Amino acid sequence: MAEGLPPEHVATRLRKAVGRPLDAWREVYESFSPVDVRTGERRPRIPPAGADSRRAAVLVPVLLEPEGARLVYTVRRDHLPDHAGQISFPGGSMEPGDGSLLETALREAEEEIELSPDLVEVVGELEEMYIPPSNFRVSPFVGLLPPAAEMVLAPDEVEAIFTVSLDELMSPETLRRVPWRRDGRDYQVPIFAVGGSPSRNIWGATAAMTASLLVRLGWRGYRSLAGE
Repeated sequence: MAEGLPPEHVATRLRKAVGRPLDAWREVYESFSPVDVRTGERRPRIPPAGADSRRAAVLVPVLLEPEGARLVYTVRRDHLPDHAGQISFPGGSMEPGDGSLLETALREAEEEIELSPDLVEVVGELEEMYIPPSNFRVSPFVGLLPPAAEMVLAPDEVEAIFTVSLDELMSPETLRRVPWRRDGRDYQVPIFAVGGSPSRNIWGATAAMTASLLVRLGWRGYRSLAGE
C-alpha cells in the first residue's frame, strides 16, 4: 500500500509503474462499471468489434504536496453535451490540430483549469477506457504537478476543482456501492465516497481510472467489489 508515503516516494513509484502494462486492467476497469441488479451485467470497457468510437484523452493530475500526494478532479458544468455535471479528470475530444492524444490531454487541462503544460511531468499512460454511453475511447495520461501548481477553472466548462489525497482514496471506508436507478432499471454503482465540503461521489470511468492508478501503488480494494 502507499498510505503514509512521502510525495517524492509516490512520484518515484509512479514513474516506474505507470509505464508498465497492468495485467489486471480489464478486471479493474470493469469492477467499477454499474451492475444491473436484475441481470448482473456490467458495462464493457472495450468497444464492440467494428465500433466507430470517438477518441478522447484526459490528464490524471497528481499534485505532489508536502503533506502527501493528491489527485485533482473537476466537476463538469450541467450544460455540457457529454457527461454533464459529472466528476471527471480534465480532458475531452481530440481535435484536428492536436498532434497526439497526449497533446489533447494537455490542451484540455490548460483550457479547463489553466494548468500550464510546462508544470506537468507526464510519467506515462494508463490503459485505454471505453465509455459506452458517449461512445468514447479515452486515453488517460498521468501527470505529476509541483505543490505550487496553480489551477483556475474555466467557468463555461467547469463547476469546481477539488483534490483528494491518495490516503483517503485507498481507505477501505471510501470504497462503497450505492443504488442507482436509470431508464427504469436498478443498478449497484461502485463509488469512491470522498469527504470535504461538499462530500462527493466519484464513479464510472473516472473511478475506474482512479483505481487503475491506485492499483499500481499496491491498492487491492477493487477486489472487494467482486466479493473477494
